[in-house]
Amino acid sequence: MENKNEMLLSKSHYHEMVDRLHVITCMIDTHLLQHPVAKLDKNISGNIEKAVELLCEAYQQAGSKL
Repeated sequence: MENKNEMLLSKSHYHEMVDRLHVITCMIDTHLLQHPVAKLDKNISGNIEKAVELLCEAYQQAGSKL
């Protein structure tokens, strides 16, 4: 039997989530990782990259539901 969340969510919800995660990771790259501070301060860029890795995991998880 499907769990309660799977009964409430459709593939289109997951497709939308995948799209939003893609948009956000692109924005993070363009506006944060490409910023001069992130280019020069590896502590800052390292933390941003960790966040991106987690978002990419979420992207893969959501994509696996399609």
